[in-house]
Amino acid sequence: MLMIITGDSAIDIFDLKKLLKQNFKMKDLGELCYFLGIEVIQSPKGIWLLQRQYALNKLTKYGLMSYKPISIPLEQNVKLNVDEGDA
Repeated sequence: MLMIITGDSAIDIFDLKKLLKQNFKMKDLGELCYFLGIEVIQSPKGIWLLQRQYALNKLTKYGLMSYKPISIPLEQNVKLNVDEGDA
């Protein structure tokens, strides 16, 4: 079983982990970096959840790593109409 403990107070987190260790066999794995394939970055401004590794794995799997990224995938300000163009 995996348990993620988070909070605003490092002291409260420490106390909770101490209490849990007294009652259960457990080990502290340290700061969360990855969870269910999602990268977790913690900073003073907040917690960021990224799927960068997932995207890189898909690009590699489908042979797209050599392609160059573009900032806008479509032409800007294009008006699309259901009655125009090929089906």
